[in-house]
Amino acid sequence: LGNGCEVLEKFALQFKSLNDAVSTVVEFFGMNACDGTGAVKDQSKPHMLHLSGVFVRNKQVMVRAQMQTAKEGVVLKVAVRSESDELSRMIADYIK
Repeated sequence: LGNGCEVLEKFALQFKSLNDAVSTVVEFFGMNACDGTGAVKDQSKPHMLHLSGVFVRNKQVMVRAQMQTAKEGVVLKVAVRSESDELSRMIADYIK
């Protein structure tokens, strides 16, 4: 999927650890973590999570989620890509 139908968002999440944030984001989107990114190796560094899934009518969706601990939780920067702007926006808006 190209970046033509990509939606970028940034959120502050109320989690105490990257592990909790990663597992919740994976469960929330209901997608599969790719390339072993579903496990956090170092809590002190930003973590990049790659998710892949198929939406209704076989529409492929990919999510790139960068998470980093902050003073009061975890900062999540998410990029959603799909075959259409509307689908990418809808999936990114799930978090709100």
